[in-house]
Amino acid sequence: MNLRLRIVIAIVFLALVAWSASWVFTGDDAPASTAGNAAADARFRWTSSEQCRDCHRDVWDEWQGSHHQIAYLNPEVRRLSDDFRNKECQACHLPQPIDVTGFGQRALPRLTRPDQGVDCITCHVGRNGEVFAAHTVPDAPCRPVTDARFTSMKLCESCHNQHQTTDQWRASPFAARGVDCNDCHMPDVDRKLADGRVRVGRGHRYPGAHDEAMLRKAGKFEARVEGREFVAVLLNDGAGHNFPTEERHRAVDIEWRAIDAQGQAGEWTRAFRFRQPYREEPGENTQLPAGDRREVRVTLPEGTAKVGVRLWYRLNPFAVDGDAASTLLEEREVIVP
Repeated sequence: MNLRLRIVIAIVFLALVAWSASWVFTGDDAPASTAGNAAADARFRWTSSEQCRDCHRDVWDEWQGSHHQIAYLNPEVRRLSDDFRNKECQACHLPQPIDVTGFGQRALPRLTRPDQGVDCITCHVGRNGEVFAAHTVPDAPCRPVTDARFTSMKLCESCHNQHQTTDQWRASPFAARGVDCNDCHMPDVDRKLADGRVRVGRGHRYPGAHDEAMLRKAGKFEARVEGREFVAVLLNDGAGHNFPTEERHRAVDIEWRAIDAQGQAGEWTRAFRFRQPYREEPGENTQLPAGDRREVRVTLPEGTAKVGVRLWYRLNPFAVDGDAASTLLEEREVIVP
């Protein structure tokens, strides 16, 4: 191939790349609210969340270390996704801006910024280069604009409905009361402005399955003995979706053991597991929907004087008692009358 032909091919290739980039960020169905946005007009290139840090340091610090920020590098995720050979997972753990495919539509994967996972650009940058935020601020450096889609659950849905979590929320009492994902996972925080004033903003730490305090709020657990039966009851009154939800890996286990009058305890035994199985696994979905309760009964052996009971949250179905992937939510002993 001669030099002239190579140059022509290179020019054509670069033109195609430029056209693709222009299409991604200048779609015909971009919202009218962005028409006068200077960032969009100037085709400002948002290439890293580092660009947001100087103006939004408190938000950036909250996001750093969050499970959004480490979404792609998280060793647990890499192991369970076969190091992202399962490309279905990469789309949500290293996504392009949500607005590229549209709010509520499945995100597309990107190949850049692996250390930033689900980042500022993912949620806040539109296809035209505009910046979405809760409020329009024309004199701010990034000139953010508000958009009804950005402040709706459509933003969360693009990734978090892959396992029906957003649909579970829509069917829950929380949605009926107007309590949405942000109310629990992006709670209000005070933001100090440059002029010393304080305004209320949204937290960007995103507490969830790795946050013990959040897990403890999910439900109420009861345990009692009726005759020769041990009875455990779990009520999901604190999660606005199934418990557990999201990934099929997650599980919640009720365990029990019999203790005799001499204090000799038997082995811990699982009485029930709340979980959605993998596609290739047999069995039904036993996740506990929001507002529902599940009662589990176990016949006790003769000579039982007390029953030990535990409630465990598992980040994956292979986790065992006491390891890093297990969180002990409840432990108690119930006397047999």
